[in-house]
Amino acid sequence: MDKIIPGSAAYLAWLRYALWGGEAPACDAGSRPSLLSLADRQKTRGLIFDALLRAGSAATGLSKADAVQMQEFLLQTFATHRMLDHALARAVSALQDAGVPAVLLKGQGAARSYPNPLLRECGDIDLYIGPERLEEAVRVLTPLADKVDDELLGKHWQLWMGGAEFELHQVSMIPTDRSRTRFYRDLEAKGFTRGLAPLDFEGVRVDTPEPTFNAFHLFYHAWHHFLTGGIGFRQLCDWTLHLHVRRENIDRERLGAMLDGMRLRRPWQLFGCIAVHDLGLPAEEFPCYDASWLKPSRRVLKMILSEGNFGRGHEPRIARPKAYVASKAYSLGLHCIRFVQTFSVAPREAWQVFASLFTGGFRKVFQDLFQPKKRQSTIG
Repeated sequence: MDKIIPGSAAYLAWLRYALWGGEAPACDAGSRPSLLSLADRQKTRGLIFDALLRAGSAATGLSKADAVQMQEFLLQTFATHRMLDHALARAVSALQDAGVPAVLLKGQGAARSYPNPLLRECGDIDLYIGPERLEEAVRVLTPLADKVDDELLGKHWQLWMGGAEFELHQVSMIPTDRSRTRFYRDLEAKGFTRGLAPLDFEGVRVDTPEPTFNAFHLFYHAWHHFLTGGIGFRQLCDWTLHLHVRRENIDRERLGAMLDGMRLRRPWQLFGCIAVHDLGLPAEEFPCYDASWLKPSRRVLKMILSEGNFGRGHEPRIARPKAYVASKAYSLGLHCIRFVQTFSVAPREAWQVFASLFTGGFRKVFQDLFQPKKRQSTIG
């Protein structure tokens, strides 16, 4: 793998050291540029920088200037976490005062599974509200927000508050067909209302999903993005560490039923071999682990390492056209390329996602071009 993706062996060794400790890996000057490039592409700079700094310049050969730059990045990441935590506490407190339930997805909740939550690179804040009370939640937060979108975008409503970007979700995922949608909506309804796992943010109780459902949701979200554009190791670390920290709270039989009901056991095994073999999760802590999937998981690993977070390791050669129809054709072309790339890894799942994206995109173009636009309610 290291011959195909330069620096990948060193990167994974340092990532395991960052997550679990132990003896620091070797770090020679020749592998360092590739190591740092992968850390950037995989959205794991906080983990890798901290690991290198802890190992010390004698072991890593880091110059004083490099160490200072890494320390500055970590300080900025810590400050971003404080900003996000404050905005989250403020938003959830306002929603609680109005009697609107909210459940934190991924992000700042997933960070709490890390040995040091502040080392996880930050993103936006996702709150599951549900379809019945979504507009009420937007109305509650609008007076506190710097900017609010004026319509629903797919599964969520966006707003910006206190320097943080929020996505208020009416649904957490959009499965590829009706039978999976019905099954998942039932999982969602239970996972976001029963057995919630509360966390404390600045004295405010913030609920996260029920641990078994959260193990499935973190995986399903990562797998969906793998099929549609690519993921970084940050998402795999989120999922792996949740399985580790919540291992006593995860109902393995019920989790297996979720995987079978959504027909996702094969992808679960592919990612699972990466979690165990490459990220260092003990095999006994991974539900349904099957080492026979190790060989096919190497193709998945190669794709993740080469593509990076949301596929940004490979920038398109042609910029997206501004014209509406040309822009949609451009998106279709990207989906076709992604379909070809993922078909060899998971043919059935790749086809299902591509068919769903194709039919949904065609329906959207038809509505935009030939039907009057139905605007969502403006909240304000």
